[in-house]
Amino acid sequence: MMKIALQDLAYQKCREMIEKGLLTPGEMHSESAISKELGISRTPLRTAIQRLEKEGIVTRLPQRGFYVNQFGEKDIEELFAIRKAIEGFAAESLAKRAADIDLGVYDRHLASQAAVSDAEDVRFFVEADRSFHVDIVSALENQRLIDIYADLRQSIALIAVRRFKLSRQREQSLAEHRAIVKAIRRGDPAAAREAVYRHLDSAMELLKKQAI
Repeated sequence: MMKIALQDLAYQKCREMIEKGLLTPGEMHSESAISKELGISRTPLRTAIQRLEKEGIVTRLPQRGFYVNQFGEKDIEELFAIRKAIEGFAAESLAKRAADIDLGVYDRHLASQAAVSDAEDVRFFVEADRSFHVDIVSALENQRLIDIYADLRQSIALIAVRRFKLSRQREQSLAEHRAIVKAIRRGDPAAAREAVYRHLDSAMELLKKQAI
């Protein structure tokens, strides 16, 4: 049990360091140095880094260390093309069933996002944003598609923090989420899909600018 706990702790700490920019993308990082800095032994740290590599967040080089992967414009475009396909389909499907399902969960998501839109720690808003999108896809009740989407979200999670650095970016995202929910509630599949496309296109363009 202690070993599993240390692996999870090491994983969380490494993710936090990447989110905060303490592990610069593209630069080689030493497992030994990070192990000393975190006060965690090499074995659980190595397991955590292997997990991050599986998620596409880092690349390990034997005997040398690892580096945080950089996302270029092409990477971002590819990730968002898949997101648009999955989330657009999910929103369209929800709109077709709007009269038969409880949409209150999405209203609660919007309220949660509004409550943390001015939070000093942007990660609160990032988590609220993630939960909103995940629940739209989860409503499909298609486990294979949900698993594919979960892997995709892991790949883009760490650059998502950059997108919400400014409060106006959070406000725009929240307004776009409201438009998605409104279209779903209206039972308009085409409008729901297009609202998702507009939202993701906006997010993609902002991240592409930041990647330059």
